[in-house]
Amino acid sequence: MKPKIYAMIPARIGSQRLKLKNLSLLNGKPLIYYAIKAAKTSGVFDKIYVNSDDKIFKKIAKRYGVNFFNRNKKLGSSNTKSDEVVYDFLNNFPQADILVWVNSITPFQTNKEIKEIVNFFVRKKKLDSLITVENKKTHCNFNNKPLNYSVKSKFAKTQDLKKVQIFIYSLMMWKRKKFLNEYK
Repeated sequence: MKPKIYAMIPARIGSQRLKLKNLSLLNGKPLIYYAIKAAKTSGVFDKIYVNSDDKIFKKIAKRYGVNFFNRNKKLGSSNTKSDEVVYDFLNNFPQADILVWVNSITPFQTNKEIKEIVNFFVRKKKLDSLITVENKKTHCNFNNKPLNYSVKSKFAKTQDLKKVQIFIYSLMMWKRKKFLNEYK
């Protein structure tokens, strides 16, 4: 049986680094519009929800033809972990077999990328979760120690370095049962 795949586009009103970032205009449209459009035109979701702690996003969801989920205000703080938002959403939508977090501030993510990544996840039966990353060949330190180069040898050319993976969070996804079992 084909799994029910839900998209959740989280949108907090209280961003601290860039105030109202989800509502910032790009070519006359709020930033969140681009995530909604890409999710809708990807054709892989049974339902798409804007998940927010503020009713302004209800109007935006309605304007762009997607559903709205009004999460509890306490899940809109800067201290809230993404796992808490996912847990809350899955508890409110038990029919979702797979949940895909579509980042609201990735205006250049295409519907084709979403479709390819979601289909990859569905095909790979052994995957329980997925987070998008960017592979980079760049000199990288962690805790002031080299990760992919040596200070004891000549400075390596970037094309010769081992890739590091940087989480970009444009898409994250989970299988419902596995996430809920491990969240406890």
